[in-house]
Amino acid sequence: MDIKQKVIDKFNEVFGADLKNLENIEEFHEKLESEKRLIEESLTMASSEAPSKVKAAVENVESIRAEFKKHIEESTILSKKINEVLEGDRKAAEVQKAVDKINDLERALSYLKILKCLEDISEEMETSLGTGDEESMITSYCNLVEVSRQLQSSSCHNLMHYLKEILHFWYNNLREKFSNEYLDVLKSLKWPFCGTNASGLVSPVPDTMTRFKILTEYLLQLQLPEETPRTVKSSLLADFSPVCLPVVLLVRPLGLRFKYHFTGSKQTNRRDKPEWFFTQILTWIKDHARWTERNVQPVADATGFHHVNTKIEFMRALVQLAVEKLQSELLVVQYDDALFAHLVDEALGFERELRETLSYPQSQPATVFVLTQAQIFVKWINMERKYAIEKIENILGSSTAWERVNLEDSDEMKITESADAFLTLLTTISDRYNHLPQPGHRLQFLELQLELIDDWRVRLLQLLHDDREDPLESLIPRILNSIRYVARVLMEWGVTVHFLQLHFFKKQCDAAELATDQGTEVSEVSGDDGTVFDEAVALLDRLENKLMSEICQSVVLDVKAKSRPYRTDKWFAMQNKKEVVSLSVTPSGCPMFQELASGLHKLHQILALELFNTAWKNLAGQLDQYLFEEIVLVNRFNVGGAEQLQFDVTRNLFPLFGLYTNKPESYFPLMREACILLNTLLGSALLLMETLENQDETRCSEALAELGVHKMNLENALMVLATRTDISDVSGQ
Repeated sequence: MDIKQKVIDKFNEVFGADLKNLENIEEFHEKLESEKRLIEESLTMASSEAPSKVKAAVENVESIRAEFKKHIEESTILSKKINEVLEGDRKAAEVQKAVDKINDLERALSYLKILKCLEDISEEMETSLGTGDEESMITSYCNLVEVSRQLQSSSCHNLMHYLKEILHFWYNNLREKFSNEYLDVLKSLKWPFCGTNASGLVSPVPDTMTRFKILTEYLLQLQLPEETPRTVKSSLLADFSPVCLPVVLLVRPLGLRFKYHFTGSKQTNRRDKPEWFFTQILTWIKDHARWTERNVQPVADATGFHHVNTKIEFMRALVQLAVEKLQSELLVVQYDDALFAHLVDEALGFERELRETLSYPQSQPATVFVLTQAQIFVKWINMERKYAIEKIENILGSSTAWERVNLEDSDEMKITESADAFLTLLTTISDRYNHLPQPGHRLQFLELQLELIDDWRVRLLQLLHDDREDPLESLIPRILNSIRYVARVLMEWGVTVHFLQLHFFKKQCDAAELATDQGTEVSEVSGDDGTVFDEAVALLDRLENKLMSEICQSVVLDVKAKSRPYRTDKWFAMQNKKEVVSLSVTPSGCPMFQELASGLHKLHQILALELFNTAWKNLAGQLDQYLFEEIVLVNRFNVGGAEQLQFDVTRNLFPLFGLYTNKPESYFPLMREACILLNTLLGSALLLMETLENQDETRCSEALAELGVHKMNLENALMVLATRTDISDVSGQ
């Protein structure tokens, strides 16, 4: 019925209700026939291809079935193994439960054993305490401490708390017992050895000394575990390592005396006299440290406490008293400049005495670290700057500031009082901050020193600006001597270990600051040469060179002023040595040579030897150039004039400088060689002139060298030869 209905629906769709449309039935019929043929053909092709596709499908199904069967077998085997493993795990879990239960029981047993051990030790100590068996008492306590050390990593907090309570209980009891007896023994020994007990230094009763050593041994062994936190009176004392109990008791009577004398309204407790309590601490160390080292240290060594240096611990305990007192005083006197400065001076002196005289280790803290607290350190360095600047003003304003320290002729440096006092000021500052532990603090003081050096240089410039006298009679020579001395001392300081270390730290800080600004990593500091004073010395050298030039120029100007008659003398019409009995200095040159001799003598008297050597060499160079240009090149010389000039130069000019050097002629190359050329025989001079005019550089140099002319250039040599009248006469003919 369905097919029939589909056919009817198809016809209705094609032809509709209008019978006139039946004319298209043939086309419809052909279309159906065509579809029929296509279907038959497809069925024919399917009937031929079907067997092969069906076969392939069957084979594929068989393959899948075989593989599925294989997986089923493997899963069965795997399931069996899993069941076996699970069964084993179940048995292992049961065993593990049993093991865990055993472990829990063992831990509980250990816990109970520890509790029993603690109770046994406590009972032993109670028994020993009752019978007076001190050795057993200490042995039991040491066992208790050992148990505490072994259990320090335990997570049983209640047990550890209980153990600590027991430990502290017995520690306090034993400490009180032995401490009281120890203090009684110390009284029998007349400790401390000061005041009326100074006679205690006499050999004590042997029994008392024996008891002292036994108690010392007990107290050394009476220690709490290292992990036990200790209480300190103030944050300042946190940097001090704990002191062993015998030393604590040795220092206790001294501490009571210190508190009595240096607290409250006692006359000995004066803020303007901090040296009193510092001196008292030093005195106690000197009076008692040796006795402690001789009587306590052997006991510590015999007990096994080799790492304990009882002398150092005794010193450290007394230093703590000074530190506490210093801190309390600083809080009050920091607002009074005079008291603050005096207290700092005494604290630094105390530190220096400890380190240098009493050999207090550098690794142990003392009073300096109190001064380096931020607020106190800023106040300290500002006070140093203030007083240092005032000191410089006083030094330079002194009526004897520019007098020589040593008036002996052997004083080649000609050191002035101002230079010596200024370096003493810098040395004092170095000594004051030398013991500072932190490089950063030392660098700040170094910056202060560099600032003071620059201030000193500026003050010298101001003094020079106000001084209008003749350079040789003014402050210039004495300031020159001061500058040279200070510069040389700074260069020597710069290569010492102290300042080399500061130079290295300074370069590290500069490199870190530069890296921070640029946002880069800190580069490795190079090990190139240099000192912290290089820049300061360079500025001083620059000022020195300026003043040297000024003072030398003054002498040269005086010589030039006296040289006019000599320069304008008749060099072209002088008699030769054959026409006179003997040559003597040219009369017109006497004032010039006399002025030169006077200037050199003055320079030699007023300048340090090193500066004078620089000065006369400077003068020689200027005069050589001046005489060559103003006499040789602008005049004409006959034979007599040339001979006279050579006589003046070699017998008068050179000897003036010969007082200070073995070869003065080497500092007048132009005049020496000009005299050679002027006094060469006419024939040789003509040949030389002809050679020089050929402009063959190599040949010219060889020709000049044959005559001993090595420094003068070709042009100057020709100009000198041209001043000879005999050559010009021959050329004119």
